[in-house]
Amino acid sequence: MSIVRSENFSQQWRAVLASVDASLERHDKIQVSRVTSFDDVQKLLATPLPPSFPVAASQELTALVHTLGKLNEYMDAVSSEATPLTDNSIFWGLVGLVVYLSQSEEGVAPRVPRMIGSVCQSIDSLNKYRHNTNILPEGNDTCFYVAHSLLSFLIAVVKFIREDVMSFSSDDKVWSPLEQQFNAFISEVDEATSRLERMSRPPDLENLTQLQSALTFDQSPKQDLNEQATLPCFIYPTSRTLRVFDRTEQIIQMDRYFNNGTQDADQPFRSIALYGIGGVGKSSVALKYAETRIHRKELDAMFWIAGEKEVTIRQRFTDIAVRLKLPSSHPTDHDRNRTLVLDWLQQTECRWLIVFDNVESVDLLMTYWPTAFRGQVVITTRNRNFAFHPSSGGLEITEWDPEKGSQFLLHLLKTDIGSELSEKDVPSAHELSLSLSGHALALSLMAGLIHHRSWSIEEFVQTYRRQPQKVRGIFETSSINALWEMSFKSLNERSQAILGVLVFLSPDNIPQALFEAKDSSPLPDSLKFCRDPFDFSDEMEILMTLALVKRNKEKRAFSVHRLVQSTFKDFMTPEAQQQRFNDATLLVSAAFPRKDAEFAQMYNMWERCSIYLPHVLSLRDSFRQASKTNPKFSALMEYCALNNACQRYLIETNGYNDLLDLVEVNAMAILTIPTQPQSIQIDLEGSLASHRGQALARVGRAEEGVKYLRSAYEIFANDQPRNLREEAWCAENLADGMASMNNFHEAMIFQEKARNHWLDWAKDNSDDKTEWPAILKWGMGTNMIWAGMNSQSKEVLTQGLAQLEAASPYNWAMVAYTNYSLGTVYRVEGDSASAERHFTVAYNKWISGDNLLSDPFCGACVYRMGCAALDQGKTETAIKHLREASVITERHKVRMPVEHARSLFKLSEALLNESTTVQESMQLRKESTRLLAYRAPQAGDVISESTFDSLVFIWWR
Repeated sequence: MSIVRSENFSQQWRAVLASVDASLERHDKIQVSRVTSFDDVQKLLATPLPPSFPVAASQELTALVHTLGKLNEYMDAVSSEATPLTDNSIFWGLVGLVVYLSQSEEGVAPRVPRMIGSVCQSIDSLNKYRHNTNILPEGNDTCFYVAHSLLSFLIAVVKFIREDVMSFSSDDKVWSPLEQQFNAFISEVDEATSRLERMSRPPDLENLTQLQSALTFDQSPKQDLNEQATLPCFIYPTSRTLRVFDRTEQIIQMDRYFNNGTQDADQPFRSIALYGIGGVGKSSVALKYAETRIHRKELDAMFWIAGEKEVTIRQRFTDIAVRLKLPSSHPTDHDRNRTLVLDWLQQTECRWLIVFDNVESVDLLMTYWPTAFRGQVVITTRNRNFAFHPSSGGLEITEWDPEKGSQFLLHLLKTDIGSELSEKDVPSAHELSLSLSGHALALSLMAGLIHHRSWSIEEFVQTYRRQPQKVRGIFETSSINALWEMSFKSLNERSQAILGVLVFLSPDNIPQALFEAKDSSPLPDSLKFCRDPFDFSDEMEILMTLALVKRNKEKRAFSVHRLVQSTFKDFMTPEAQQQRFNDATLLVSAAFPRKDAEFAQMYNMWERCSIYLPHVLSLRDSFRQASKTNPKFSALMEYCALNNACQRYLIETNGYNDLLDLVEVNAMAILTIPTQPQSIQIDLEGSLASHRGQALARVGRAEEGVKYLRSAYEIFANDQPRNLREEAWCAENLADGMASMNNFHEAMIFQEKARNHWLDWAKDNSDDKTEWPAILKWGMGTNMIWAGMNSQSKEVLTQGLAQLEAASPYNWAMVAYTNYSLGTVYRVEGDSASAERHFTVAYNKWISGDNLLSDPFCGACVYRMGCAALDQGKTETAIKHLREASVITERHKVRMPVEHARSLFKLSEALLNESTTVQESMQLRKESTRLLAYRAPQAGDVISESTFDSLVFIWWR
């Protein structure tokens, strides 16, 4: 760190503090002197407020108890970097004064505490990047500047309160001067965050587009992401509400918040959370707002993202990248597409809006949160805390009052029945709206029920009054529960069967094809009527008329509101829940692809797998929840087989979080299935054990994984008659696990068993009784390298590569893996040029097959290209490749810290050869050692390339 810069900051800090003392009124000075630390502020916030204190103001002050902790961490860090250390007592005194004024001066809260909360959240985002850049003088300068601006902003807040306290009101004009200062400061923090984010990237690599260009040796000029994006681009929800009623006031409030009247390319990034109870119309408001902006031609891009689960967010980011036609986007590489989209949002000058709909997890959302200078984000959520973080503001969407609710009901019915309503219907509509508390979804449901039964509103009221006063359900309001009960009871057996299936699937993008099973995939007995398109259409018409289901004609997909899902589950008896879960299982199981029997892989079926993955994961969550509430809940054999198929897909695509979770639930499910023939039971249990073991071995838990891999081998070995091909694959997987533990002797024993099992199978089942698969040859050859059998390894790998190159269909993945292993062979021999050539071929084969640039194996290829270049003294090339490798491995460092650590370690070695990068080299070496110690505390201080290799999964050593 530059001493001059840190001293300047300390001097400036002291000067501002001196001006504080001169500008404060006498009683304010006394209050500032009473609070000298973060702990003092916390004590002040704990002061009981009078009963008359506004609820909203109290909530904003309470929220500060948590968010100020983020500010404390930042200020401590900035102070420690200054020379000499700064005195923060007056700073905290100022914060305490603002809190005190918010508690004591009428009208100050909730606006001022909300501003302070938003400041803390913005500072927290900045702080996350500070950890990566605090070694750089420019990073410290940025943090010093923000701290200085923050102090000035607090002084401005106090002055504003003292000057205008007599005229505080809800009038925005009164608050406009402070709002402008607040927005200016938040923009400064956002810009600073973006600067630090760019500093935290490897210097020669701004995004994965450049990585793609560098690795494929494309000599064409680099093109700007913004220039290449296809605009305008509007991605709507799967099913759109065509009749959004009223909500004009909320749209105006949102317009005012985003300052859309002066919208231009330089307007700063802002976000808002629409929060409220389920079913009040948050999503409808967000959609109407987006469509209003599009209609006014104020947007170039709008992206609607279902935000409940990672699998749907991840897929939508891929959809965005592909629709924008961003360079090097690919339909299956979700990690890379996420980076491409976030980079584009940061760089583009277009006017964009993102809606994250139905968000539940802050941590999940932050993984996909844009760090940009401009643009807008709307969040819909039931959790009001999103209004404080990560959003910079919030708007509560409440139920309608009885008058507005009755107007909404009449609006729906006029549209549906196409005729005028009688005078008697108006007071009846008002009564219904009052009984349902103006709940939008409940009113829509009621309109559908009236239309479906061809009742007048008055007739419906008479029937509704006869319903039990207290009906079980998920709502606190018994009248709403009664309405759900009436709607569900109005369904016939067939429509109940369809809805019962839909509530166990992911709520969005449910393919109609699930109900159109082929002859080879029989439908469940309760759904056999779906084979007739007219019968199926009739039942879906009922569900759509009752507003229980929506359909997207273009995509031939259905969607169901989450409240409909949870409420219908509650309506069903335990027996009905079991039956519908089983029906959903059979439909998804029939649609989900299965691995190739000969090659035990699914590389060519990834696209189809991705369509049904959200529904498999929804079934997973449903099974886990149902098992907690109903000990008798059980699974079908087909459910466990479906999970095993999905587990294979997740292994190939490195979806380890979902994979390990799915494995745990599948282990629970297998214990509940009916008794199966021995061969089926063995296949289910053996595949589950194998997948669990493979997952653990890949994420650095090889010793634990080998226990399951050994169990899988033993399970299949007991099958009668023996399934020798499956035994061969299990032996191969077990050998890989043992090799990853560096037990190469036993690994080679099981590699030979794998070969022998296959040849025993071939005697009775193959024309060529002496040939064995190239995949097994690759596995054996790879283990031979690390077992010290280099010459034998080269021979086996060369044979396998020849087989693969001649095979049809072409297995690009195994060609890539085999070239990678051959590269390692040549590097061991000291032929670094040949090694580099094979590593490069491995990379090019991999991306030509499915273009998964963010895959751990792809990172290993680029890492080895850098190693081979460094061996030849090509320092500049080595540094470029190793920087690129670190970008890829950094994505997986939570699950695979050693892979990232070795990229940093080798890069630090290369940087030592350049006099201008010695300091960076030392920092990278320190970080790689820290990551290594996290995974292997016993590694010690003397480390080398082999130290890391010994801890990496055998496939990408």
